[in-house]
Amino acid sequence: MVNKDLALFVRSLMPDTKGKGDPDRPVSMWNELDRLRGFPEKTTVVIFRTRGCSWYKFSSCSMCGYFNDTQDVTEENLYHQIDHVAATLNSEVVKVFTSGSFLDPMEIPDQVRLYFYDRIGSKISKLLVESRTEYIRPERMEELKKIGIPVRIAIGLESANDYLIENSINKGSTFRKYVDAANTARKYGMEVRTYLLFKPPFISEKAAMTDIIDSIRKIRDLTTDVSINPMNIQKNTLVEYLWKNGLYRPPRLYSLAKVLMDGIKIGPEVISYPTGGNKERGVHNDVFDDRLLDLIVKSSLNQDITELELYMESLDLSSFWNMIEEEDRAMVQVDFERMIRQALSAVPEI
Repeated sequence: MVNKDLALFVRSLMPDTKGKGDPDRPVSMWNELDRLRGFPEKTTVVIFRTRGCSWYKFSSCSMCGYFNDTQDVTEENLYHQIDHVAATLNSEVVKVFTSGSFLDPMEIPDQVRLYFYDRIGSKISKLLVESRTEYIRPERMEELKKIGIPVRIAIGLESANDYLIENSINKGSTFRKYVDAANTARKYGMEVRTYLLFKPPFISEKAAMTDIIDSIRKIRDLTTDVSINPMNIQKNTLVEYLWKNGLYRPPRLYSLAKVLMDGIKIGPEVISYPTGGNKERGVHNDVFDDRLLDLIVKSSLNQDITELELYMESLDLSSFWNMIEEEDRAMVQVDFERMIRQALSAVPEI
C-alpha cells in the first residue's frame, strides 16, 4: 500500500549526495540503559554504516533521515566495522541498527551477518537487531537461533492504522505484514520489540494519542515490548519540510507521559526513550521540563509509573488539555508559535 504522490514528494526531498565518514567504522557506538532482560542495565548501541534501506531506492518514511548517513560501503568495510565492535565491546547486551534493516541481504550480505554472529555472539548474552517486515523470514530466523542467545527483533510498525501507514508515514508496508512478521519471529523463539511513532504528520496530537493506545491494544499479544517513539525532526525529510513551514509541531511531553502511563497499564512492557527530548526538534512542552523527561525515562526503565503519575497529578493541566481539544478541531495542524516567530523575524526593524 503506497500513496504514490506522497512517496514521490518524499523522494524529491532526499539529497543525491552520500554521507561522509570512515567506511571501516560504524556511524556511532555508545552505551545507554535499556531493559532487554527485564531490568535496567548497560546496553551497547551500534549503528553500522551501510548502503542504506532498500525502501530508499523508491522513497523513504516521512520522518526518517537515516539515509543521510548512507555510503557505498563494501563487504570488506563491513567486516572491519564488525571487528571494531568486537574489539571495543564492553557490555553483555547489544542493540544493532543500520540505516535500514540488519536482516536485509542487500544491505548486510548473508556472509557478513554470519561473520557478525561468529565474532559477537560468544561475547554477549542478549542481542537486538532491527528489520523491516519483509526480511523476517524463516531462513534468517534459523540463523539467529544458531547464535545460542536470546534475540529480540525490533520492527517499525509505527501505527496499526493502515491509512496512517500509507498516507502519513509512507512506510510502504501494512499492519497485516507486521502481524505475519511478528508471528514468524515468535514461531522461531524470537522476542519482538515494536516501534510506534507518536504524532506522525497530518494528524492532531489528540488523534496521535488515540492512535498509540489503539495500536498497543492491537499488538499487545504479538510483541514482547512496545517502544513509543515521539517524533523528532530529521534532516531532508517530509516532517522537516512541514516543520520549517510551520505546518508541524513535535508532540508535547505531557502527551507522551499520558500515553506511556496508559500504555503500561494495558501491557505488555511499554517504554519511551525520547530522542531530542526538550529540544526544538524533539518532544517538548512550551516550557522545557527536565523533571518530566527524566521521569518518562525512569518509568520506562523500571516499568513503574508511580512517580510519574504523582508528578502529573501535581500539575494544573486543564488549560493544556483544552488546547489539545481545540487543536484537534482545527482543519489544519499548524505550529502557531513557530509561524509567529517566523513572521516577526521577517518584519524589518524601524
